[in-house]
Amino acid sequence: MPDLQSFAENIWTVEGPIVKDMGLLFTTRMTIVKLSNGSVWVESPVPLPPAALSQIARLGFVRYIVAGTQRHIWRLKEWHGLFPEAQPWASRTAKLSVEGHSLSINNVLTDTPVQDWASDFDQLTFNGNPFLKETFFLHRESGTVILGDLIQANPMMKGRPIRNAVFRLMGAAEPKGGVGLDFRLSFTNRALARQSVERLLSWDFDKLILAHGACIRREAKQYVEEAFGWLTGR
Repeated sequence: MPDLQSFAENIWTVEGPIVKDMGLLFTTRMTIVKLSNGSVWVESPVPLPPAALSQIARLGFVRYIVAGTQRHIWRLKEWHGLFPEAQPWASRTAKLSVEGHSLSINNVLTDTPVQDWASDFDQLTFNGNPFLKETFFLHRESGTVILGDLIQANPMMKGRPIRNAVFRLMGAAEPKGGVGLDFRLSFTNRALARQSVERLLSWDFDKLILAHGACIRREAKQYVEEAFGWLTGR
């Protein structure tokens, strides 16, 4: 049974089910943050049993459900049914956005944090790629960056040699991981992308939560810098 795993002060993660996207199997992970105003912020929510949902509800009122990447927007519909008073927020639509959800989302993430969570987060919309729009979050209190798709370190799966080989070839497999070749090739404006990297690296952080792959609890800024070395030349 999935349980909340403490990651840092006022941050928890939960491992979700394996899902198929673009023909490949991915592990999933959601992030839960208790905001300084006492409410609960959930990013990239995953299906959970009642016991785990009760754990989250005990943390506080679930006020925000967030998809930092458009490829996770489909996850918000079920959670909006469970927590109908929660506000859904998502990144801008892009050419690789997952379709098929029926939840109307009018709240679009930008570089400016939402007022109610501005005391807790800074955020950055990564630019330069018309196929993928993703917003990164910095939880200032714990020095943790939360991201969804752009950096991955996908674990190897038994009995899936082709899937594992694809992730290795793309440079998005454990243990090192990074920005996959498919994403790297789809950046059409690298000048804008480099500006996003510079702002990201200007943040004060040393921990990183990935949706796909093992999280990093120390020296995360160095890891992120290396992951974008193909773009910055560092």
